[in-house]
Amino acid sequence: MTAVHKNENFVFNHVAISVPNCDEACNFYMEVFGFRRIRSDRATDRAETPDAPIFKIYNNKLHKVKTAWLACGNSVGFEVFEFSDPPYKQPEPFDYARGGFFHIAITVSDPDAIAAKATKLGGKQIGETVSMYGEKALYLQDPWGNGMNLRPLKD
Repeated sequence: MTAVHKNENFVFNHVAISVPNCDEACNFYMEVFGFRRIRSDRATDRAETPDAPIFKIYNNKLHKVKTAWLACGNSVGFEVFEFSDPPYKQPEPFDYARGGFFHIAITVSDPDAIAAKATKLGGKQIGETVSMYGEKALYLQDPWGNGMNLRPLKD
């Protein structure tokens, strides 16, 4: 293996979210943001496939999971997990001060119009649309509490 150059600039491969219903989440992200499905959904059950790779990653409490793979406009992957055994846990209300990732940023044509479309489908805008660095920006949650920052396309 060759050594990694200390200044190498890596790219994102994908982002993953956890939701209670994989199909509903895929439909939301495809409808609101135009993401496209890039691989068939896969349901994995430890009783049927105990040696599946996912069971080698997560602890032995995981028994059933469904996954779906989408891609956004610049081909960064968007993976959707539906953990059913143990069941999905609804996240706390939006908390910007908690540790870890708290939003993904999505470039859109019109943040307000996309936020309106998302809220009609169960999403929720957080706060107001603001001007940041000379451009509109807003925060949004999908229907399952996952945070997003919508930013406009640059002219």
